[in-house]
Amino acid sequence: MNFSDFFKAIKQGAVVITVNQRLSRHLTSWVEQALVDEGAAVWASPMIMSFDVWLLQCWQRRFDLQSNEASASLVNKTLLTQEQALVIWERVIRQTLGAELLNVPATAKAASKARQLSLQWMIAENAVNDISTGVDMASFNQWHDAYKDELNKSAWIDRAQLIKTVSELVDQDCLLLPNQIIFSGFEIYTPTQQSLHALLIEKGHQLSEFSAEAATNQTHVLKAIDRKEEVKLMAQWARERLDENPDNKIGIVVPDLEVMRESIESAFKTVFYPSVVYPVDVPFEKPYNVSLGQSLLSYSPIQQSLRLLQFCSQPITFSELCLLLRSSFITAGQKEWGQRARLEVVLRKKGILSCSVKQLRNSLQAPKDDESLCPLLLKCLNQVIELLEAKPNRVLPSDWVQLFRSFLATMGVQGDRVLSSTEYQVFQVWDDVLKSFSTLDEVYSVITFETALNALRKILLERVFQPETPTAAIQIMGLMEASGHTFDALWVCGLDDKTWPQSPNPSPFLPLAEQRNKGLVQSSAEHQYQHAKIITKNWARSAKTVVFSFSHVKDETLQAKSSLIEGYPVITKKQLLQQLPVNPIEHRVGNKNFKWIEDVSGPLLEKSETVRGGVSILKDQAACPFKAYVHFRLQTNALQEPEPGIDARLRGSLVHRSLEELWTKIKTHKALCDLSVDEQYELVKAIVTAVVQTESKRTAILKKALGQLETERITQLLMAWLNIDRQREPFEVIATELKQLLSVGELQLNTIIDRVDKLPDGSLAIIDYKTGDCSINSWFGLRPEEPQLPLYSVFSEGNVGSISFAQLKKGQTQYQGLTDSDDHFSTLKNLADKKVKADYDQWNNQMDHWRTVLGGLSDEFVTANARVSPTAKACQYCDLTSLCRINEQITQRAAEDE
Repeated sequence: MNFSDFFKAIKQGAVVITVNQRLSRHLTSWVEQALVDEGAAVWASPMIMSFDVWLLQCWQRRFDLQSNEASASLVNKTLLTQEQALVIWERVIRQTLGAELLNVPATAKAASKARQLSLQWMIAENAVNDISTGVDMASFNQWHDAYKDELNKSAWIDRAQLIKTVSELVDQDCLLLPNQIIFSGFEIYTPTQQSLHALLIEKGHQLSEFSAEAATNQTHVLKAIDRKEEVKLMAQWARERLDENPDNKIGIVVPDLEVMRESIESAFKTVFYPSVVYPVDVPFEKPYNVSLGQSLLSYSPIQQSLRLLQFCSQPITFSELCLLLRSSFITAGQKEWGQRARLEVVLRKKGILSCSVKQLRNSLQAPKDDESLCPLLLKCLNQVIELLEAKPNRVLPSDWVQLFRSFLATMGVQGDRVLSSTEYQVFQVWDDVLKSFSTLDEVYSVITFETALNALRKILLERVFQPETPTAAIQIMGLMEASGHTFDALWVCGLDDKTWPQSPNPSPFLPLAEQRNKGLVQSSAEHQYQHAKIITKNWARSAKTVVFSFSHVKDETLQAKSSLIEGYPVITKKQLLQQLPVNPIEHRVGNKNFKWIEDVSGPLLEKSETVRGGVSILKDQAACPFKAYVHFRLQTNALQEPEPGIDARLRGSLVHRSLEELWTKIKTHKALCDLSVDEQYELVKAIVTAVVQTESKRTAILKKALGQLETERITQLLMAWLNIDRQREPFEVIATELKQLLSVGELQLNTIIDRVDKLPDGSLAIIDYKTGDCSINSWFGLRPEEPQLPLYSVFSEGNVGSISFAQLKKGQTQYQGLTDSDDHFSTLKNLADKKVKADYDQWNNQMDHWRTVLGGLSDEFVTANARVSPTAKACQYCDLTSLCRINEQITQRAAEDE
């Protein structure tokens, strides 16, 4: 049948049944264009639909004619949706062997598929029930019997039975069908389809097939180096065909499109939009379209909807909470986006690991007369909490749907901005899914919120969605989607000998011999080969220009071309393309000559500009100038990551504050020594308890057991530390947490000294508490790792004769430091000690050196030296590696060296 006859039959009322919905849309568009070309202004919609849609339509119209007694029991049955059928499969599997299975939903899908195949290919019941079958088939037989009992008991039929049921309706004259029925795009017919064909002919219907073919044809084979080159060449070829004629219809077939989708989209973006950096900036109406749909669960509106519903049910993790707060799919998402970013920072500092609706509400409640950080979100959460108070324990799925809608409407899931076309369509499909979920009342009893949400999530995972987009000239399709289509040009990639024909994949639940006898395509290599042969021939005649390609290397393995494309002439990429693909940067700049300029400085620090950061400015400048510039000039830092338990920063703070309170009370070495052990313990315990209790008002993690454990830990640590201080020569603590403004070059640094002791000779000992590892060797060199104590020793007022770390770490409670005299702080080392890697062995010389080094670091910072020049250990825990891209530079240099 040619198109003229096909078009004539359509106008006479013929129904066209296609192999898939994609082809039905294609033929509908083709017919409607032909009607426009004829001058038609209005017309009845052509009856073109996929085979599955036609079967469903036949079932829905089963009451069009008066039914007889024999057909009454048939037409009065209920057709289950696929979701309903899977619920029954899961139930019967769990009731039999479910305890032995790790993945019941996947098994249910496989069992459902096996039933469909057995009915489509007329595999006899006695073959399936053969006692010689293996464990998988025996289990399937048991599940299948229970499943059929469920159907019969409730007068249900499933989609697998639909073709047989429609055949019975045709046989009993219950359906009013057009006289002429045209099939299109079918490469093979199952036995049940063949049986239906015979029945339709017997009933007087005229059956025919339509298969469009290109007028002339040129087919070539291209060999690419690897998949990456193959995809690039394919995208460039498609661009050139479109440039030749904007009206060209171009097909791209990718056998493993689901795996290659990201690479394909990236290659086409690079070729068609070389100046675009991010995929989000690619125009919605682009000349190419990837036809393969994705799981609904992969779309942001769906993910946010489920996240909100989960949040209404139970606490969610902090990472999920962050996604919820950052999303635009929530009430006032755009209007309060700045406030919610600040809210996230506040919650991070609190160390929250999980959060419930009430906890978030409480975090947003402001003191009297103050406004909440996010008032619109707070109002929304209060309304949700009211709804939650009336939430039932167990109801039917349809009742849960009403509650889901109420929760999401209250949470403002569609946000406060204009939705994109894709987002709008996703929400439309979401509404359809909720309606479908309501139909589970038929197969479910009352269920909990969590069960309902999990069931809904499974449906969304299985539901494939492809947004409707403007018709694109280039259609990128999966293996079976090109059936029945014609193009001006077609490229089929990935046709190597390992991929094409595909490997057999028989059902484990049906006898293999019976699958092969019946001719199931996936049952054997021979059947796969014969099927692939038919498809390849159809590809070769479906366009004026056809390219079959394969990659020589895939996953580091050499490959040859498929034997199915052996007979076609080979073409090289230079013969095929007018211009070979170029690097995107080369595409933008062409052949222009550029001069390399290295800019490693920012704007100078103005005298009026205040910079916060204290000694950390010099520490970062020493570690890496870029780090200091970003942290303190750009005020950019990584967000704090909540950790389970009490983090190191909080523990250090509790120790510092406890020691400050202790020495405020004790004051001198003599007073310490005068305390008995019991008195010392009581004093330490009381102070630490008060400090922890005060902090627990701000930090929830310190409440109850963890707070008590931390109190005991710090108490024992400080008892050990005070025993170290007892062994020292006499001293007087003259300051704790001493705040100073130090001038280092043009920098004014606000500093806090943990503790200052006055020694008998009148000199000062400056002490810095450390609850982790430390070393005095970190003070030396041109870029000292820890410049804090050197800074205090040089720029503080008074005669500083000793500087030291007070290391408070379990098993390592000790002083580590330097002194200019062994007489008054004998536990410290002097500069002449061989273990000390000092710059100088004389105290005054070392002081002068530190003054020069620290002054130089200050000058670097003031003059905005922002060079990426890290010391050996600077990158180990740096939060800026993705910003400075030093790892990329190292990789690039290594590649250049090679």
